[in-house]
Amino acid sequence: MASRRSATVLLLMLATSGCYKGTSGAAGSCAGRCGENYNSGNSCHCNDLCDRYSNCCSDYNAFCNSQASCASRCGENYNSGHACHCNDLCGRYDNCCSDYNSVCQVTPTTTTRPTTTTLPPVPSSPLPVTGAELSRIADDLWYSDFNSATEGVDFNLNLQGFITSTGQNTDYSSSRLFSYMNENSVFSADTFTAFTALLDNYIARTGNTESVTSAEAAENEAFLTEIMKTQVMARLHDFLRWKGIVPYDEAGFKARLEEIWFGRYSREGGRLDTSGFEHVFVGEIKNGQVSGMHSWVRFYLAEKSGQFDYAGYIFKRQPGTIGVQFRWGSVWKNLGAFFLGTSPEFDMALYTLCFLTRTDDTCQFTMAGREMRVITYSWLDRGRYLATAYP
Repeated sequence: MASRRSATVLLLMLATSGCYKGTSGAAGSCAGRCGENYNSGNSCHCNDLCDRYSNCCSDYNAFCNSQASCASRCGENYNSGHACHCNDLCGRYDNCCSDYNSVCQVTPTTTTRPTTTTLPPVPSSPLPVTGAELSRIADDLWYSDFNSATEGVDFNLNLQGFITSTGQNTDYSSSRLFSYMNENSVFSADTFTAFTALLDNYIARTGNTESVTSAEAAENEAFLTEIMKTQVMARLHDFLRWKGIVPYDEAGFKARLEEIWFGRYSREGGRLDTSGFEHVFVGEIKNGQVSGMHSWVRFYLAEKSGQFDYAGYIFKRQPGTIGVQFRWGSVWKNLGAFFLGTSPEFDMALYTLCFLTRTDDTCQFTMAGREMRVITYSWLDRGRYLATAYP
């Protein structure tokens, strides 16, 4: 599968070969730019990913490499402006400073997060998250999504009819939205396999009590286990735990994710008929309309099987979001928005980030150089269960 990393590398190869014109002047130096977000308009870069992609500005070390030692930095928060790092995740991402083991006194190799006395204390109460911090972690999640699929490489779209009024419920498209999908590549990732196993565990219409069988509970657990192995979810946990928003340990964070996404509550008739996962990633039928359904993977599979009938698109924006209208049987979804090509772990991570830091509010940030917003709402106790999330 052509991941976001490979797509970025291709762009950077074009940049360095002269086929792509970046900005001149200051954009060719790291002066005042250390730790900046990625900008495809720049001819060279000054963040901790530029070494990986061999596109650092020539003066990167001079300006940005002053933090090349772990002296007085053990257990620090992640900072993309640093050339190397000194916390318990740097071993996992292979970006520790050369003196990390000796200065921070840790065993040089581990497959789990080591417990040391150098980690910062957990805040007694959650710390606020600024807009700049939100943008930085969103960028980290985006560029860490190595299971993502790339439009034009892994899949193609056939947009067809453009819908100007969502209330008309008219089919402007005779063919499917997805005209090509490299399933062998895209759906071979373990997180995709675990995600798709959950899609048939739910009753479409609200008002019907949903009983979770032991087999379904095991599938929920398997999915959470797989996404917890990814860099996307590790980076999210690293950020949220140092803000004091989620439990510090992995088991506690995983349990919080399970509560947010798989905790059951009632949308109709007082019955336990729904969950955040079902609403956001599968969709429901309530009051004669499709409710929720904000997953491109679910849309592709349901369209392929004939469950969904694509009618047209309302918008398509960078970096990779689309709004569509479709029918689920005879029931319409006037506007369903979702990310395109992102992995299940990315979608869950970004929605969780916004849910926990901007509960019942608009989550605004910059990601991949674009202004973005995600809407999330909670159910019942503020912040306990996720009601919906969409871009």
